[in-house]
Amino acid sequence: MKLFNRKNKKSSPEEKIDQLKKLIGNEDAERLAALLKKEQGKPPKIAVIGKSGVGKTTTINNLFDADWKTSHSVAGTKREQMENFNLAGGGMLTVYDLPGLGEDLDEDIEYEKIYRKILPEVDVVLWVLQANARDLAEDQRIIRDIVLNSLDESKSKLVIGLNKVDQIGPGKWDEKLNFPSEEQEVSITRRCKDIKSKISEVTTIHKDHIEYYSAEKRYRLYDLLSTLISAADD
Repeated sequence: MKLFNRKNKKSSPEEKIDQLKKLIGNEDAERLAALLKKEQGKPPKIAVIGKSGVGKTTTINNLFDADWKTSHSVAGTKREQMENFNLAGGGMLTVYDLPGLGEDLDEDIEYEKIYRKILPEVDVVLWVLQANARDLAEDQRIIRDIVLNSLDESKSKLVIGLNKVDQIGPGKWDEKLNFPSEEQEVSITRRCKDIKSKISEVTTIHKDHIEYYSAEKRYRLYDLLSTLISAADD
């Protein structure tokens, strides 16, 4: 028995509730509707993680039009930081800024416990790494062994952001157009393609979940946001 008729047009929420009432009764249907409404009213939650200095705060501010003036991801941070942002277009967003890994083995053990507690509860996870950094080994290890293990069955909600592409050379950023020069765009494309392959190969993350951008220059932020929304929807 089909619950909803999909042949012609989608049922409205009210029609779906009426159909549910016929199947499970008024009381249970109304209780379910109340639970769904409550769940839909919760702010979406995103965890932004990555090593110190990769531009997490700038990413948060420019991606969500927020005003997070202080970066909590500094050495010595022992717990998660959480803040609710009122978005310019309306609504609210809950952002978790988690301690960075890879600086101290003993601290990593404690931070991993935080990851295991927070990451399964959020709607999408953004790992930010510096696209112009040459050493990817530590990021690969942390993503594979800690982040993905913390997500367990929800690995599809992880997105990798390759930030600071404006600092990739050769070539220079065109400040007038706020866009990479032709030479730099070739460099960015080549470098990020290489990073995507290396990250995907080691972590099994699909390349569609890896986006390059510059938070400082607000370059390709729409592409990053689209990927985050898609991952959250999955």
